[in-house]
Amino acid sequence: MSGLYADPMLYDILYTPGTAAEVNALERIEKRHTAHALKKNRLWFEPACGSGRYLRVAEGRGRRVAGYDLDEGQLTYARKRLNCPPRHLFAGDMTDFREGLQASGLPTSALKFAFNPVNSLRHLPSDAAFVHHFRQMAEMMAPGALYVVGLSLTDYDWLFDEEDIWEAARGSCKVTQLVNYLQPEPATKRARRETVISHLTVNRPRGEEHFDSTYDLHCCNIKQWRRVLKKAAVEWVASCDGLGNPLGKRILPYQWEVLRLSSDS
Repeated sequence: MSGLYADPMLYDILYTPGTAAEVNALERIEKRHTAHALKKNRLWFEPACGSGRYLRVAEGRGRRVAGYDLDEGQLTYARKRLNCPPRHLFAGDMTDFREGLQASGLPTSALKFAFNPVNSLRHLPSDAAFVHHFRQMAEMMAPGALYVVGLSLTDYDWLFDEEDIWEAARGSCKVTQLVNYLQPEPATKRARRETVISHLTVNRPRGEEHFDSTYDLHCCNIKQWRRVLKKAAVEWVASCDGLGNPLGKRILPYQWEVLRLSSDS
């Protein structure tokens, strides 16, 4: 791992601001779509949990939490800041987490609500990998579990490269991220690939450091996304905005997709 994902602390500093508001949205979605939302000790489960920033907020509000991530450094950072049993934060890939979940001791019956924010799902390389992930989620979670995925859908008729700047600080450490998004190129090998180029500038008392990373995200428009869900036998329930409110037929640059998992998928 390099750049942003190489140092869990830098990732956590940069992206923790605003996490509580996103958890508010998840709570609204859960309350609207599941009968289990009012139980104080309900379990929230997060694939690709990273530094555990969402789980920390959820745990602070009285929920039990669990999750997995591919990166042991991120998991170590998360375990030190959460009160859940360490085995409930386990190593796993989004297409192969069965062994870690079984070793965690979490019963299938407890896994009724899961979430996967900030385009983490799009790190998987293909529609087939999406389908495999959903099928394994359905296999390992309770029948009818709710799964909320944070996703940016692509409009292939409206493509333009973008640039964002993120800044945050904690104590004497300030992190600035400059991100460039290179859009898919129709009719080429990059027709379903968005390339993300990240440059971090980190200022600490010991001086200034720079870290770079580049990675691809798999792209889907609304029709491709719905085909994935149909193939995986996942029920689409609703699309919501960043506050957790229903979108109807609208599509936003980033939205929450509310899904229902079936044990028959």
